[in-house]
Amino acid sequence: MGGSAGRGQTSGTPSGTPSGAPGGPSEVHDCRPCSFSPGDGFPKYSFTFDLKAVGDERTVEAIEVANDGDTPPQRLPVTGMHPVGKDETFFFGGQDLNFDGLLDLMLITQRGGANATAAYWIFNPKTKVFESLGTHPVFTVDTEKKRLKTYIRGGSAGLIYEAREYAFVDQKLTLMREEKEQATSQPAVFRKVIRERAGGVMKVVKTETVRAPK
Repeated sequence: MGGSAGRGQTSGTPSGTPSGAPGGPSEVHDCRPCSFSPGDGFPKYSFTFDLKAVGDERTVEAIEVANDGDTPPQRLPVTGMHPVGKDETFFFGGQDLNFDGLLDLMLITQRGGANATAAYWIFNPKTKVFESLGTHPVFTVDTEKKRLKTYIRGGSAGLIYEAREYAFVDQKLTLMREEKEQATSQPAVFRKVIRERAGGVMKVVKTETVRAPK
C-alpha cells in the first residue's frame, strides 16, 4: 500500500468477513449471548459480555465463551477498552484472520475519528478454544494476498501515517511490510521509509522525501 493511497483511509470498520454475515462482525448493543459456529464440524459457541457500567457508560471487562460440545468454558479478558454510552453499540463478531476457513473473534475496543483498535482471538481447531492475538489497530483482511493490514493516520492532513502488513508464518502473526511517513525538522517536508521482510529480517527497501502540497 503506497502512502498516497493510504492517506484516504480510515480504520473504523474491519473488512474481510461481511458485516451481517452469519457470525460476522456487526454492531450489537449487548451479547446475552451472541452465538455462532467457527465452521463446519464445530458446535455453536455462545459469547456473553461481562459488562461494567459506570454512570451512563459501559465497558466489556471479559467475554464468557461456552459451546454445545465438550470444550470447557473460557473467559477472555478485555483490556484497555474505552467506554461507550449506554445507548451505543459494540462492534463484535467472528472473522477469519489466519485464512484457515474458520471464524476467529474480534471486538473493537476504541473508536476515533480516524483510527480504531480491536482485541483479537484466534480459534485453535485442535484445542477448540480461542487464543489471544492481542490488541491491534483494526485489521483490514486481504483474502487474496492472505495479509492483515493496518493503517494509523497521524497529523498534517494525513501526511503522517503508519501502514503495516502482517502474515501468519508458522502460525505466528509476523510483520511483512511497514511504511512510515513522519515529519522532519523542515516545515512541510516529510520522510517516508518502507521496510519489507526478506530472509527473515525487516530491511529498508525505499526512502523518500515528501513535500506537502501547496
